[in-house]
Amino acid sequence: MTLEFRPEDYFTTEELELAGSDGEIAASLGGFDTAMNRRRFLNISSKVGFGMFAAATTYPAFLAGCGRRLDDVSQAEGFGDVGAGSSDTINIGVISIYSGVGAFVGKLVKHGAELAQGLINRHGPLVDKDGIFPDFDKYFSKKSPGVMGGRRIRLIQRDDNLSAQVAVSAVQEMVTRYNIKGLMFCGLLDDIYACKQLVQQHNIPTIATYSDLYSAGQLFPDSEYSQVFQIFPPDIWSAEVLADYGVNDRGYDRFAYIGDATALGKQGRDQIEKALAKHGKRLLKTEQYNVGDVDMTAQLVRIRQTGCQSLVIWGLAGDTAHALQNMKKLGAEYIDHPRAASSSAANWHPQIMGFPGGVAERTFAELSGDAARAGTVSTWYMGGIGYFPQVQGATEEFKKKWGRSPTGGENNPADSVYLLADAFDRANSTEPDKVIKALEDSKVNFFSTTPHSFSPGQRISLSKGDIVGVTLERGAASRTDPPYKLGAEFKKYFPPGYVGPTHFVRPNFDALMSKHPELMEIILKEGYGTQCTKVEDPSTPWGFRLSKDCKIH
Repeated sequence: MTLEFRPEDYFTTEELELAGSDGEIAASLGGFDTAMNRRRFLNISSKVGFGMFAAATTYPAFLAGCGRRLDDVSQAEGFGDVGAGSSDTINIGVISIYSGVGAFVGKLVKHGAELAQGLINRHGPLVDKDGIFPDFDKYFSKKSPGVMGGRRIRLIQRDDNLSAQVAVSAVQEMVTRYNIKGLMFCGLLDDIYACKQLVQQHNIPTIATYSDLYSAGQLFPDSEYSQVFQIFPPDIWSAEVLADYGVNDRGYDRFAYIGDATALGKQGRDQIEKALAKHGKRLLKTEQYNVGDVDMTAQLVRIRQTGCQSLVIWGLAGDTAHALQNMKKLGAEYIDHPRAASSSAANWHPQIMGFPGGVAERTFAELSGDAARAGTVSTWYMGGIGYFPQVQGATEEFKKKWGRSPTGGENNPADSVYLLADAFDRANSTEPDKVIKALEDSKVNFFSTTPHSFSPGQRISLSKGDIVGVTLERGAASRTDPPYKLGAEFKKYFPPGYVGPTHFVRPNFDALMSKHPELMEIILKEGYGTQCTKVEDPSTPWGFRLSKDCKIH
């Protein structure tokens, strides 16, 4: 089946409707449902700095509806209150994508950030917790609105129009007109770099909400950009966990790579090569494609000649679907581990591993059809695993405010606002140095399962011990010997017959057990995630250990 290059390839129907559901955003979506211009898509995608919104949202290269200037953006689109911060308010600037196809990102930011803003202004910062989860009942009953003795949080949201220069103008306006005391970058990675001089000049405490500076070596202390704190999982850790799984768990020694021709694909190739090199392995072949390409047969035929046991695909969901459909036409679909391990040029069935924004993205399975097989593997992070009953309080508040469940991705903007508000309150000040010092001592999570915490020498709130495996399941456990069962989330949360990504428990297991023993105990005892293969072991609290015997995963 041939897939056309359309917005539908990158968004579900629900997401397309959501992107245009509010008047202030819908007005900017002219031409949204028309075919995309491939060259424009490629040019824009090379600038996007997101890793992904996990198996809950999309990782498209977001397109602008038109190339407007900051002066053309209405106050309604920016959702900003008029006037500088007063003694009663503290302004936080938010840069995101509020127009064009990328308005979906702005919608996530608006919903997450404004939920946090409203709750903080009613209940204050989060209360101290006794366990690993927020005490939502205690927090929602608290009657101490605002921060620093009652000051309200106000968000000044501005559209970057997919232009770093527009972002620079917006931040300048936020500083001079609104006297912002904190800043959130929720759009292009280029925005953070372009605004570096302004952020440093004014020493603005800043959260990198969706962007990955760490993998590029641009986060403090590797960079002097010390005002920025990252709460997004770095792609380099994904590459390292995948390499470890492929080599040490599956026993593969023949790997190949195909990725898109943007900076995303090139960086992914470099990261995979570095990760494999730590195990004494290398990529036997690397190929690339242009974003939106439907036919990748020539590249895959060249890769097939290597007889690789695992093929790493690093690109967007739609393009990854195209690649797997091409592989199906070549008769090269993944079947199981034994056939992947014995792959040759004449009998090629490699296991697929890949970029979280493609292989772990929920529309990938829909677009691929039956070409997407169980056992396809990627990663996400523990804080983004939202099936724990103990964290549903945030979801319920979201439903009350917006009349619907979160689509995924709203957690990072919400937690960004909470991080800044908590820092203001603990510092009892909006002086930049005091707020930055307070951020260094943060331990905050409202919408994420695990807390975001930093230190004076660490500006990223995660560690490699946060990275979890993700695998594709097709509504029922694959028939294999030894057998396995689907995780409890399939009964408790997923709709009947769900086909898509879910938590895969075995990758990075030891690091996760070391950092998150309580969460891992819940997962193992209550049966969440794909747990294979279980071998009885009375010495463990849950009565089993996970072996590498599974022929699918």
